[in-house]
Amino acid sequence: MKHMLCFGCGYSSTQTAKELLKSGKWRITGTTRSLDTSNSLEKIGIDAKLWPGTQLEDVLGLATHWLISIPPKLGKDVVIEYLNQQPDDQFVNLQWIGYFSTTAVYGDHDGNWVDESTPVNPTTQRGKYRVMAEDAWEKLATRLGVPLCIFRLAGIYGPGRGPMEQLRKGNRRKILKPDQYFNRIHVEDIAGIVNKAISTPAARGIFNLSDNLPERSDKVIDYAADLLEIPKPAGTNFEDAELSEMAKSFYSESKRVRNQRIKTVLGYKLAYPDYKTGLRKQVQSLNC
Repeated sequence: MKHMLCFGCGYSSTQTAKELLKSGKWRITGTTRSLDTSNSLEKIGIDAKLWPGTQLEDVLGLATHWLISIPPKLGKDVVIEYLNQQPDDQFVNLQWIGYFSTTAVYGDHDGNWVDESTPVNPTTQRGKYRVMAEDAWEKLATRLGVPLCIFRLAGIYGPGRGPMEQLRKGNRRKILKPDQYFNRIHVEDIAGIVNKAISTPAARGIFNLSDNLPERSDKVIDYAADLLEIPKPAGTNFEDAELSEMAKSFYSESKRVRNQRIKTVLGYKLAYPDYKTGLRKQVQSLNC
């Protein structure tokens, strides 16, 4: 039986783990810092570990696959730091490493297209930290002689997350900024792509996880409002909006992300090729 160790069992990693568990061929161990999350993970068949704080040496000796979703903090990757303290021969069963990064590493391209061959040029601090983390994971994978897949994720949405959920909770903020593109990926497609990458021997390197239709956020919000049959929120010009520094940083970069490698290398067909497909599915689920 294959054994996945998920460092950071959050929204995307948990969905990926659930997808793998369906086959009956996987054991999943996942880390979390929350006792409540730990209990929730156990209920769906994931062996949860409170970490940092719990020793993982036994799991590291058994795990055949790692999936990392914990972001770096202040330029430091806590998972890399922890693993570098362990002897390499402890990872004797390791066959594959997957790392969740972000399309923020590409920086600003004035709304033009980028792909996996585009040089990284982050303008935000979180993007710069991610580039450092990607480099560290590449070095570790090379040292261990294990294939590494770096998944650069666009904005994630799905059940309980995204514009549909924001509107349902009464968050009616809509920022207007012409020519500002955002890229998205449905959480079920993240799980499907990771599953496909694991089962594809030639899969390694960088994969952009984004759908086929980058779009302005205000248009997406309007579409979600139409589906919910509620009035469209009034828009606020970006220059007049009161936003946190984090929120402002998302509007400081505009690009459209190509996803060709998931199709050509993995042969993956998106279940939700655009935000319209994904949001319609969410509305259908609400009406069931």
